[in-house]
Parts: sequence; structure tokens; C-alpha cells
Amino acid sequence: MEVKVKPVELIELFYDLIFVYAISKLTALVSEPVGGIIPPYNFFTYVITSFVILQAWLYFTNYVNRYGKWEWHDYLLVCVNMIAVIYMANTISPNWASMSFTFNMAMLIMLLTVLILYVIQAKRENSLQGAAGNSISILSIVCTIYLIAILAIIFNVPASYIILIDVVAVLGGAFLPFFIRGHFDESIISFPHLVERFELLTIITFGEAIVGLTHFFDVGNFTFVPILVFFIVLTMFGSYVIQIHNLMEHMRVERSLRLMFSHYFIVISINLVTVALELIHSGEVNPMFASCLMIISLVIFYISIMANKQYYKENIKLTKKDILLMLLVTVVGIIIILIFISDLYAFLIGSLIITFGNFKILLTKNKRCLSE
Repeated sequence: MEVKVKPVELIELFYDLIFVYAISKLTALVSEPVGGIIPPYNFFTYVITSFVILQAWLYFTNYVNRYGKWEWHDYLLVCVNMIAVIYMANTISPNWASMSFTFNMAMLIMLLTVLILYVIQAKRENSLQGAAGNSISILSIVCTIYLIAILAIIFNVPASYIILIDVVAVLGGAFLPFFIRGHFDESIISFPHLVERFELLTIITFGEAIVGLTHFFDVGNFTFVPILVFFIVLTMFGSYVIQIHNLMEHMRVERSLRLMFSHYFIVISINLVTVALELIHSGEVNPMFASCLMIISLVIFYISIMANKQYYKENIKLTKKDILLMLLVTVVGIIIILIFISDLYAFLIGSLIITFGNFKILLTKNKRCLSE
């Protein structure tokens, strides 16, 4: 089957920038510790809101990947979508409950723009049996759930229940495709285009992480702390680029569900690494909490990027030796962090052992691939 090649348009990059702004706002939910830790409710809200935002991004990205031709209605609806994203992003704060109406209304508008685009496509095909019709069914259900959330807010339903309704919306968007199946032609998907979109989103997220950590670079007080912080993020970025950009075969026909779901966790883990670094540097958090947050975030990051090994080029395989080495450097880094639990430099060096060690393993694999 011929691989569908589709260029990424500049308007798509602009769209990604706005969504990364929304994602970066999420750190406000987990940046203020109470009693040395992040309150569980705030952390739960952060995770759910992250999934909601990334899912909204993916809905539009999937449409563009499959059918987008950038006609006048595509431009009009993406503009409406982006305006809704900005409103939604500005509702994100520790006082999110007071702005949940605007948040859910913005989400509803975003999804309705994508629903309209699929309706236009289904009308062109004169059929609801294909992927467009399938997406219409799924989006109609998810939009209905957000509408229920809006009505619940109007009738003063407690905020905890609103969060649960949003959780249902996220789970619906994630799992309904497994239950509502139409005639899905994989040839409509451009795997190279989709990979490039995910790469752009992730690279911009790394950029936001660096921007968020610039306060470490105190021009009036030089230490090695900012240098270690920079190399932690840099080696994470290097691991991502080698795994996703270099080792994967992009020219393929693939539904790419693994690629999609893994990037949810990749983006969230990058943000949580940033939060952990900021918390440990502030000194206002329990060191054990910050250490566990850093360890869990890094483990999730590397599991998520390695989950895409099924897309490797034909001459590349992840061996047992590779897995053991990755586990070894990760365990060594974790031990250093936990043994010297209150030491900032031990925290950073342990984290760097994890990130640099995994980067070096992937870099070696990439060099072998190039030499063969």
C-alpha cells in the first residue's frame, strides 16, 4: 500500500504553539505545595486537564491528517478553534473550579469545530460508513458529555462532580473508537505527517520547559545547578529525537494508535519533570515528594518513548542487553536520588545519570544503525 505523504503547513505549527501555551499553563495547578506536597485534588485535576487538552489537540490533528485540504472553511474553523483554546487556557489556575464553565464551554466549541469539519467530509463522501462518519458518532457523544458538564455547572452541581464528568469525556474520547467501528481505511492516514506533528508539539513542549527553568540561571550567583538542569532536559530531548525521529520508520501505512497514546504521557511527563525541578529548587516542598515526582516522571517518559519501538526500521531491534542497560542506569540514578534525599546536587546528578545513560544507549543504537 502506498504511503500517504502530506506536508505540515505553517498554520499547523501556529496551532501547536497555542496548544503548548495551554499545556504550559497547567503547571499553575501543581506549582504551589501545601504542607510540603501537591494536594491530591490539584494533582488529579492537572492530569485530567492535561488529557483533555491533548485530546482536543488530537481531534483536530487527526482531521487535518486524514482530510485537511486547507480550504476556506478549514481556515475559518481552525481560527474559531484557536480562539476557544486561548480562552480555555486562561481558565487554568488553582482556582479552576470557579472558571469551569468557561473551560467546558471552550472545550465544547473546540470539538464542535472538528465535528463540523467531519460533517462536511461525510457529505462529500455521501456516506456515514467511513472514518468521517465514525468520527462524527464519537465526537457527538463527547460533545454531549461536555454539554452535560455545562448544564451541571449552571445548576450548581459541586465541582468534584464536574471533574468526574470531564473524566468521562476523556475516557469516552480514548475508548469509544474501540467500540464504535466504521469502515476504516488506513490509507487515509499519513503516518509521516502525524509523526511530524507529534514531534513539533513535543519539541515546543521541551522549549517551554527550558523557558520555565531560566530562573535557575542567576547571573549574580554562579553555580553548577542550572548547568545540570539544562543537561537533564537536553538529554531527555536527545533521547526523544533519536527514538522517534532517527530510529523509527516514518514511511509506513499505520493507524498509529500507540504513537498517539504514548505522546499523551510524553508531553505530561516533560511538564512534570519541569515541575519537580522547580519544586526541589524552591525548597518549599518535601524532598521525598519532589524526588518521587521526578523519578516517576522520568520513568514514564522513557517507557512512553520506548513504547514506540514497534515502529523501528527493519534493521533495528531493541535487545535484552539494551533493556537491561536502560534499567541499570535508571536504577543507579534512582538510588543516588533516594540515598541523598535532601541534597540538591544528588537529586540533579541522579536525574542526569538516568537521562544521560538512556540517551547514550539510544545514541549507540543509532550509530550502529547508520553503520549497517
